[in-house]
Amino acid sequence: MLKALVIEDDPMVSSINQKYLNSIELVECVGHARTGHEAMDLIATLRPDVILLDIFMPAMNGLELLREIRRKLIGVDVILITAADHPQIVEEAMRLGIIDYIIKPFDFARFRAAMETLKKRHCLFREHTNLNQQLIDSLHASKQKLSTGEPAAPPKGIDAVTLQMIREKLAASGTPPSAQDIADQLQLSRITARKYLEYMCETDEITLDLKYSAKGRPTKLYIYKGKM
Repeated sequence: MLKALVIEDDPMVSSINQKYLNSIELVECVGHARTGHEAMDLIATLRPDVILLDIFMPAMNGLELLREIRRKLIGVDVILITAADHPQIVEEAMRLGIIDYIIKPFDFARFRAAMETLKKRHCLFREHTNLNQQLIDSLHASKQKLSTGEPAAPPKGIDAVTLQMIREKLAASGTPPSAQDIADQLQLSRITARKYLEYMCETDEITLDLKYSAKGRPTKLYIYKGKM
């Protein structure tokens, strides 16, 4: 579960951001702040994985807060959600290491794409010993699809026939299967099955659920939504 902190001085926008966060699987809004000084206290206390940050705030603006976070080497991802559209502001924010920049007004689809990319990012860094170019490029798939209005082209190594077989198996499953279940049913390696399932998650064709046991890591289960 990713912990998110909203930093926004407009109560209405803050409420919308919190509502959006709580509608996304495996993301939890753990708090909100209206000023940069209040935010620094909450960051230290709550230790969020990501903060949603506005630029225009009293006393300490968003860029000043971001500089302070980086100066103190606080390990937190930052997504800017702001009406600030000046190139110099956007450029400085990117140089300070934000992972996304959303300009107000925005819709839920753009917000969701940012959070889905964030979730993929966290999974990628925690579930793989090494990263290849394909895995790194997959982080941009959601936003590419959104900006073009067309599905992102399947990455190299995704075979259309195998993809369709997995799609049909998922659609016919009475209960959400795991990667191992798919691998066993289609006589694939677990690594191959997982690669295809991760791609389908990226394209929003399936969603991920977790089955917890008394000990050990939870099992990932995949729920078919239908081809987008």
